[in-house]
Amino acid sequence: MFDEHSDTLVTIAVVSGVAGLLAASLIASCDTVVRVIALSACGAFAYVAYRVRPRARLRRAVRIGLRRGEFHVVYQPIVDTRTRNCVGVEALLRWSHPEFGAAGPGRFIGKLEGTDLLRALTCFVLREANRALAQLSLPQSWHLSINICARHLMEDRFVEDICESAGAMLGRLVLELTERSCVERTPRVVTALNHMRQRGVRLSIDDFGTGFSNLDLLADFRFDYVKVDRRFLAMRGEARIEFLNSIATLAHSLDAKVVAEGIETAAEHDVVKRSGIDLAQGYWHGKPMAFDQLRAFVLAPASIYTLDDVAGMEH
Repeated sequence: MFDEHSDTLVTIAVVSGVAGLLAASLIASCDTVVRVIALSACGAFAYVAYRVRPRARLRRAVRIGLRRGEFHVVYQPIVDTRTRNCVGVEALLRWSHPEFGAAGPGRFIGKLEGTDLLRALTCFVLREANRALAQLSLPQSWHLSINICARHLMEDRFVEDICESAGAMLGRLVLELTERSCVERTPRVVTALNHMRQRGVRLSIDDFGTGFSNLDLLADFRFDYVKVDRRFLAMRGEARIEFLNSIATLAHSLDAKVVAEGIETAAEHDVVKRSGIDLAQGYWHGKPMAFDQLRAFVLAPASIYTLDDVAGMEH
C-alpha cells in the first residue's frame, strides 16, 4: 500500500510455508519493521512490513536530536582584509549523528525543506550563539552572521522568532539570505526584512553571483554585505582581480561591504585584499571552532591564524 502523503510504506503478503516467508523477508530493506502472523487455519503466514521513508527517518532523527542535545554551534571568524583582525563570526550548525550529521549540514538541511524543523534549527542556533557570545566583551561593530532559509522567511512568526531567539545579540545580527530567498520579492518577505532593519538587524546576500543575481535585487533590499562565493577565486590571472574588483565597486556604490568566502591560502587573501574586498572568511583565517577556541581567538593581540595554527579546531 502506498500513499504519497504518508511517511510509511506498508507491504502485506500471504505466503505458504517457511520458504515463502524467507523469500518475503529477503525483499525487506534494513529499515523495514516486519511482523509475521501465523494463519493456523490454512497453514500459511501473513507477512506485514512497515518501511519508514528516508525523509521521515531524518525528520524523526532531528526532533530526537533537538531533545537529546545532539546539535551544537561552531563559529567561523570573519576578518578585516586590511588589518586581519576578527570583526565577526558566522554561526554554523553541527549535528553529532553518525548517519545524518557526519558530512555536515549540507547532508540534511536541504532535505528538511518544507518542514517546520528548519525554523526550529535556526532558533536553536540563535539561542546558543546569544548564550555563548554574551560572555565576551566585544566591540560595537562586531557582528554575528547566520543563514536564513527561504521558507522560514515567509512565515508569519519569522520576525518574532528572530527577535526572541537572538536576545542581546539582535543588534549585532546579520541575516544571510540566498538569492533564492529574495528573488520573488513578495510583500511578506519585504515586510519581514523591513521589520528586521527597524530593529538594527543587517542583511547579507549569500553566494552572490551563483543564482539569480541582478542589480535590482541589491538595490531593492539594500544589503549591508555581499558575500562572494570562493568559485570566483578559481579564475586565473589578473581577470580574477578585475572581476572581484568590479563586484567590490558595485557593492561599495550601494554602501555595502563585500565578504569573500573560502580563503584557504595567503595568496588568496592577498588577491581579495588587492581587489578591494573588505572582509574575508575561510580556513586560512580560522576553521569553524567551538566557543572556548573562539574566545582565545578573538582575545589574541592579532586575531589571525594560519591553517596550521587552527589544525584540530574543526568540530
